[in-house]
Amino acid sequence: MDGNNTAAVGRHWQTQLAIAVAFLKQHNAPIRLEDLAIRSGVEHLLTNPELQQGLRQHDRVRFDERTQLVSYKPDFVLNSKSDLIVLLRRNAAQGGLPVKKLRESWSGVTNAIEELEREGRVLVTRTGKNLHAPNSGGGAEGQMKTVFLDDIGRERDPLDQEFKDLWHSLKTPIGDELAQELQAAGLTASSAAPPPPTTNKKKVKGRKGPGSSNRRFKITNVHLKDQGIDLSKDYVPQGK
Repeated sequence: MDGNNTAAVGRHWQTQLAIAVAFLKQHNAPIRLEDLAIRSGVEHLLTNPELQQGLRQHDRVRFDERTQLVSYKPDFVLNSKSDLIVLLRRNAAQGGLPVKKLRESWSGVTNAIEELEREGRVLVTRTGKNLHAPNSGGGAEGQMKTVFLDDIGRERDPLDQEFKDLWHSLKTPIGDELAQELQAAGLTASSAAPPPPTTNKKKVKGRKGPGSSNRRFKITNVHLKDQGIDLSKDYVPQGK
C-alpha cells in the first residue's frame, strides 16, 4: 500500500472512531461493542483491531473488562442530587457549572436542578424568555444555562405571614385617584422639565473662513520685472 492510500485509511479510521464516540455521548449509557457497531453504523468495530484499540484507549470512553460494556466518560460523575450539591460545593470558588456539561454526565440532572432550585439550594441562570414556548404567553423562561450553589438561600428567614397580609392589603391608586391623594397630602406630581429655549445664531458678515475659494492673492517683488524676472511665470533656464 502506497503512502497516499495509507493516509486515506488513517483519516477514515479516525472518522469512524469519532462517529462511534459521538454516538456513545448521545446514548449516555453502557452498551455492548456489538450493539455500538450496529447502532452507530461503524461496523468496522467488529473487524478492525486498530479501531477497537483506539476506542478502548480513547480518553472519553470507559471500557469495562468484566462486563465488556463501553460507555461515554463525562466530565463529572453524577447519580443523585447529593452528588450535584457536592460537585457544586467543590467548584464554588470557580463559580457555577454549565448545565450542558452536567446533562452529559447525568440525564436526570435537569429535574434535580429544578427541585434544588425550589428548595432554595441552587441558583440558575437561563438564556432568557422563550417566546415560542406553547402556552407561555410570551413570558416563559428559556433553557437553563448555569447552576450555582446557594448556601445563603437556605439560611434566609421567610417573611412573616403578618407582613405578607399587610403587603397584599395595600392597593395602589390609579388614574385621577392618585392625583387627588397627592393633592390631599399637599404634594404635587412631578412634571417633566421644560426644554431649554432655542437660540438662533445670527450670521456674522465679514471675512470668510480659510476655506474660501475667492481669496485674492497679492504678488510681491514686482520690481524684479525691471530686471527681466517675472515671478508669475515658471522659470525656464536660458539656452533651452
